[in-house]
Amino acid sequence: MEAWAQKRLLECGSAIYEPLQPEQRVKWPAHLLAFCMRRSPSVPAIAHVAALARVPADWRLAHAAFSDVRKVTLVAERRDEAFEPCLKSLLYVAENTAKVIYNASNASALFDHDAGWWMVPCFKHFLATVAEPEVTDAGVRLLFASD
Repeated sequence: MEAWAQKRLLECGSAIYEPLQPEQRVKWPAHLLAFCMRRSPSVPAIAHVAALARVPADWRLAHAAFSDVRKVTLVAERRDEAFEPCLKSLLYVAENTAKVIYNASNASALFDHDAGWWMVPCFKHFLATVAEPEVTDAGVRLLFASD
C-alpha cells in the first residue's frame, strides 16, 4: 500500500505479484480485467483473454490472444481520437493479463518476467480514465484483495 500511495507502481506490482503461485498469478489479473470490462466497451479479443484465464489447459493459447489484443492496441494508438479512453486503457490491462496467463503456462518463449508488475500501472491508468471515486475505491480494494 505504501508503494501505491507513493506512486511507485512497478514496485507495488512486484510486491503484489511475486509472492503469488502460478494459478493466483492468473486469477489476480483476470479479476482486474473483469472489473475493467464491466466499466468499458470491450472487443472480442479482450473477451477471449478473459475466457482463457478460466481454463488452465488453454493458458498456452494466451500468446496468440496477446497478439490479437496488441493489433487492436496499435490501431487505437494510431487513431487515438477515435478510441474511447476507457477502451484504450482496457487494452493495456488485457495485454498484460494475456502475458501473465501465457507465462503461467510454462510454454516456450515466455514474456518478460515482470509482466505481472505492469498490471498495477495499467490498472491505475484505467481507474484514472474512469475518474469516478466509487470505481477507484472498489478498484483499489480489488487490487489489494488477498483472495
